[in-house]
Amino acid sequence: MILKKIINNLINAFLTKINILIIFRRGDAIGEHVYMSSVIRAISIQNKKKIILFTNKYEIYINNPRIFKLFKLKKKSVVWYFLNYLKGMAILEFNSKHATKINHKYKKKYCLYFHSDSKIHLAQAMSEHFNMDLDYNNLKNEFFFSSAELKNFNNKIYLPEKYALIQSISKLSFTKNKEWKIQGMQAIIDHFNKVKWIQIGKSGEPVLRNCDKMLDLNIREVAYVISKCEFLVTYEGLFNHLASCFQKKNFVIHTGFLPIEAFNYQNNIIIERNSNMDCYPCYDLECKDHYKKCLKNLNTEYVLDKIEKNLLKNNP
Repeated sequence: MILKKIINNLINAFLTKINILIIFRRGDAIGEHVYMSSVIRAISIQNKKKIILFTNKYEIYINNPRIFKLFKLKKKSVVWYFLNYLKGMAILEFNSKHATKINHKYKKKYCLYFHSDSKIHLAQAMSEHFNMDLDYNNLKNEFFFSSAELKNFNNKIYLPEKYALIQSISKLSFTKNKEWKIQGMQAIIDHFNKVKWIQIGKSGEPVLRNCDKMLDLNIREVAYVISKCEFLVTYEGLFNHLASCFQKKNFVIHTGFLPIEAFNYQNNIIIERNSNMDCYPCYDLECKDHYKKCLKNLNTEYVLDKIEKNLLKNNP
């Protein structure tokens, strides 16, 4: 134990002396890797560190000028165990310290619930142990393309001159408590029928009518499609975090699983009616009454009205 501490301190002190910071992250949630870019941006601006990044979603960081060295981290990797063993002031894991906690009733709670201030952005929850006094009030995710890549996408992916993006369903494999209703998403398309709509997501998800489909795009392709759109209608998740990269107006259907502060960016228009829900913010991965309460509070007419007023205000 003493030897480990000595080795750890020596390595971290050496890296600090040469102004190198190692950050590592592994996991299946792509959105978490995207909003990690906002923290890397803040570190680059405020601390001027040479950042070495290990991530199993390395394709998100290709062409990122804030990264000194980029390495692909396999999920079951000896490198991850090595980095985890040497964690310190210069070797940091982007992950909540409460990631594996559960509450006393043994119901699954999202890690944000256990933070002293649970009404913080997810990026802060994953990095507040960095102890760098970062500016979390100015979060902006980043995604970079090369000129050759943009040319390739332009030739490969046909896009209308003007279009909006919409998803039919949230990521149910994590929790069902982010979900509103498919009929509501379809109503948005049908009501705003002069908009050229494109559905994004994965094949196998409910299909929306009266719109084009761009499904099963890789992360760089979907980022490109988002970068060219006029606006989006999404749930809290990957597409919301990607929209921040390009400052795209995003109507976020918020059902009360997390507080607004957890996923909000300057480009968001949050659509919600959660104040009278006794479980808001919920944090429960499983909450049998949450969906019913959400449907009761957030009716289709309210959502359509919020979107329409915003679009009319900006396009009189």
